[in-house]
Amino acid sequence: MTTRRRLTTALGAGALALLAWCSLAGASGHEGTAVTRSSLDATPAGLATGETSVSPAVPATTNLLAVQWRGDRDARVVVETRDGDGPWTRAATVGEADGGADTGSPDARAATQRLGGRWASEPVAVRGVDEVRVRVLTGTLDDPRLLAIGPTPAPYRVPVQSGLVGGGAVAIAVAAVLLIPGRRLLGLLSVTVVLAAATVPMIATSRRADAFIPQAPPIITRGAWGADESLRLTACPDGPSYQTPQFAVVHHTATSNSDTPAQSYATVRSIYTYYVLGRGYCDHGYNFLIDRFGQIFEGRYGGVDRGVIGAHATNFNAGSIGVALIGDHSSLRPSAAAVSSLVRLLHWKMTIHAIDPNAPVATRGAVIDPVIGHRDAGAISGDTTACPGNAGYSILGAVRTWLRATVRVGVPWSAVDLVQRTPGAVRMAGWALDPETTDPIEVHTYVDSTGARWMADAERPDLAPVFPDRGSAHGFDVTVPVGPGTHTVCAYAISVVRGDNDAMRCLRTSGSPMGFFEAVGRAPAELAFSGWAIDPDTADPIPIAVAVDGRYVGTTPADRDRPELAGLVPGYGTNHGFLAVLPVVPGVPHTICLWALSALADPQSWLGCRVA
Repeated sequence: MTTRRRLTTALGAGALALLAWCSLAGASGHEGTAVTRSSLDATPAGLATGETSVSPAVPATTNLLAVQWRGDRDARVVVETRDGDGPWTRAATVGEADGGADTGSPDARAATQRLGGRWASEPVAVRGVDEVRVRVLTGTLDDPRLLAIGPTPAPYRVPVQSGLVGGGAVAIAVAAVLLIPGRRLLGLLSVTVVLAAATVPMIATSRRADAFIPQAPPIITRGAWGADESLRLTACPDGPSYQTPQFAVVHHTATSNSDTPAQSYATVRSIYTYYVLGRGYCDHGYNFLIDRFGQIFEGRYGGVDRGVIGAHATNFNAGSIGVALIGDHSSLRPSAAAVSSLVRLLHWKMTIHAIDPNAPVATRGAVIDPVIGHRDAGAISGDTTACPGNAGYSILGAVRTWLRATVRVGVPWSAVDLVQRTPGAVRMAGWALDPETTDPIEVHTYVDSTGARWMADAERPDLAPVFPDRGSAHGFDVTVPVGPGTHTVCAYAISVVRGDNDAMRCLRTSGSPMGFFEAVGRAPAELAFSGWAIDPDTADPIPIAVAVDGRYVGTTPADRDRPELAGLVPGYGTNHGFLAVLPVVPGVPHTICLWALSALADPQSWLGCRVA
């Protein structure tokens, strides 16, 4: 055969998606998704056991096939393909697809309406084929049809964003480490508690609360991989459904193990088209997909940080996170990059949804681990499957171990964004909330071994847009009394449901003075010097000890008005500056050294030496 035959009873081939895509590896082509349907009838009644269908031609770019039929739900067929005039080769043996919608869900209702009683096979991954036929192993196929899905060149280019969280969430920077909840998600604030000599006893920051959103791994948005949103909107205009996740279900797509980074984009698009047009569902079946390079793709629409109900594990979709490893992992273990991305994704999702990886989940009349394979769900629901393949299933033990050691569940999220020493006290301000409740939680402070309780219930308007489900009344601004001398002051956010308390901040106060030797000037027979000094235990002025050329010469009071200190060191007043003049031997250089002396016999603080 030198020319490709036209499809038998072709229903037409058209571009159903013309959105752009681009691989993270730098692919320059832009593609959409084309779908071709054709009849596979061999007789007016369809195909019986042992019969082979006609062999319609399909576009050479086809990368996914599916068979639809009426009649025998348990029928199984062999899908065969060939390239040009070459031999027919077996692509896969398939039956009705496993891993479907929950009973009575919008997906199930949409499939009933759209397929009109047809069954749909598992998807079959192909590459570079010209013709397709099916041979019936068991059962009968009434009115069988073929769905061929593949990329097609798009007539225009659109900008692509990759590595961003979709579903309306904020952009997330690429993280190199697994997330930790609370202020540690982006590292501790770049501030230092300064309560020692030559420092200022206060920190303040203008860091916004959204800096403390639990950090997600880089996720390729639907817009970036080229989702045709008209498919889902036509199928289910009412949009996604939600339920707080309790566990994760891991799958494999049973597609090619040799995708390039760019081909992964095309595979994700084709699987999306298969779920909507091939199975009649509302949207992508999976919440997330991960390829062998570790690229994470947003699956079902609705927000990657929310509990979107998918259609990936029959009657185990509500309350689950469905993650599919792209490829066939029946015998080939997932790559290290894929496993690493799976751990990072589940670490983030389990943290923000408060899923404890150490606590079994009672659901569907059974008790399951918080991370299961699709086959585990199928064994309970009766939807028997080998997914995610033996090799894919073998990694779950290590994944669970990593998650159990790293996910912190119930630990409050918090930040101290102001620490200020005042005479006889330390002021702390910030915010704290427990991810498992919307109610304000307690903040406990300790001065050495003496504790006090406070409520983090003050309004913090900056929290509302960051944690929209938890409100804004989670701030605190407390003043903790401290006596003279050195003390350890700590603040903890208290968990109210489960998990450890969060040690927000511990600092050590010092009774030693603080200050700054600013300048020294020289006249022929005089030295002038200036600066400021404060004792943290009192607002009164303190003396400055002076030595010239190694010889103590006396003290001068730090009692001059320095208005700028009111903003720099609040609570101590402004009379803490010093400016003095000393007689010295003219004609030779001199070294002057200064010490701030404590009003309460704490260790003195060396302010420095200058030569003039």
